[in-house]
Amino acid sequence: MLRIVIVDDEILIREGLARMISKESSEFAVIRTYPDGKHLLDELPSLHFDVLITDIRMPQIGGLELIRLLKASHPQIRSLLMSGFVEFDYAREAIRSSAVDYLLKPINKEQLFEVLYKLDMERKKQYEQEERHRSGLLLTLLHVEEPSSVLLRGLTLPQPYFSVFVLKGDSPEAVCSCTDSLRQEKDSLFDALEIRQDLHVWIWYSAQPLSSDKLQVIREHLEAGCREHCLHTGISRSYTDPARLRAAFLEAKQASGRGIYRLQPLHYVTMEELTLPEKAVSELFAVFREPLIHDLQILNVPEVLEGVHKLFSELASLQASPEQILGMCREIEGLARKELQEFETVYRNGLTVTLEEQIEACMVFADMEELFTSSLSSALSGIRTHRLEMSGTAVETIKRWIAANYNQHADLNTLAGMVYLTPSYLSKLFKQETGLTLTDYVIEIRIRTAKKLLKNAPDLKIHEIGTEVGYPDPAYFNKLFKKVVGVTPNEYKRISSV
Repeated sequence: MLRIVIVDDEILIREGLARMISKESSEFAVIRTYPDGKHLLDELPSLHFDVLITDIRMPQIGGLELIRLLKASHPQIRSLLMSGFVEFDYAREAIRSSAVDYLLKPINKEQLFEVLYKLDMERKKQYEQEERHRSGLLLTLLHVEEPSSVLLRGLTLPQPYFSVFVLKGDSPEAVCSCTDSLRQEKDSLFDALEIRQDLHVWIWYSAQPLSSDKLQVIREHLEAGCREHCLHTGISRSYTDPARLRAAFLEAKQASGRGIYRLQPLHYVTMEELTLPEKAVSELFAVFREPLIHDLQILNVPEVLEGVHKLFSELASLQASPEQILGMCREIEGLARKELQEFETVYRNGLTVTLEEQIEACMVFADMEELFTSSLSSALSGIRTHRLEMSGTAVETIKRWIAANYNQHADLNTLAGMVYLTPSYLSKLFKQETGLTLTDYVIEIRIRTAKKLLKNAPDLKIHEIGTEVGYPDPAYFNKLFKKVVGVTPNEYKRISSV
């Protein structure tokens, strides 16, 4: 929309011109009229417009002087001069003052609108170019904690103040509809950025900090555009320093995130209205950590889920932010990965959209808990079922490994990991099925192999055979061999060779 200001000391001319322009097109908006240049300059700091239409001769500050002053402070504003005089000197001075055109009174409508339409097209192209450039910088600044001076120098905001809106919705179309609706408002100036499909950001510009009246107008537009959808909107404080963009974004995101605890379709909260929890959630996980480890180790799925439910209940009582909830989910996942070797493979299997993305998109706290616990439950139940199935063949698997790797160190934790059993359960199961402990079984296999080598490999020395079967210390090999067989390796070799 082309925002126009008219300055003329004759009230009939300026008001008649304003009516004529307003009737021509909804794309033209005469936002103010003034009797002379001084009145306009007095209000300039809070005035945002694109085109000035001014008479040349007026009391206090005339048109040419007004154009010169505007060019110095607001070079983007285009100017049109009106006058009843046709002297060449005025036209020449107007060109020197960077006026777009020189219009004779009475104003020729065709000539005026030809110029305005041309200016509107130029404004749109220029605005689109500036918006693309600014949007790229804004997206970067939203994610940079300490922006460089080079980055900040490249950014020019269209108004002194900015406020950040974070909008999270169950329908991207509804957010886009609200954006388009607000763009039609004469006093609405903002950049719309898409962080992800369900999360949008508005950088709202204003001459002064956003008033409660303006915030109410925006709220009404959102209510009208999202009647059949859910929308969480958080608004930051107003700032003037672009280096505070990320801080404002985090404020708005925090306010928006509180919507997961509300049942209304529209959650609309400013940072000033937000009540922050008195208790921090950072140490909450410590209370649940050890019980969860114990239940994960023995795959007591009901108790694990009960512990997770209690943890989520605590998060709800503190009204934790979505980021804090995700952080807690990561802590639980980390424990499961540490205690269950196969967890990662089972947990992520078949996911095209990550669980975190699904949780982030949730509009209700209960849905977040349901998504996480159902995924966790499915993974743990799958691991438990597989381990129970494996327990029947676990001992045979271990025996085959020992037969092929008898000379290697058989660490109990490593062996248990191979068959997805806990070390204690594997020990009990192995003793039950073989009558031997794992240690005794390894000794039996090694000594049996040593006896074969002593009998069939006469060229090998005793210490070489000991090393071959996993006992590089000759003294220990001799002692153990005699204990198991009843004679030393040398004696057994002599007996076997007879």
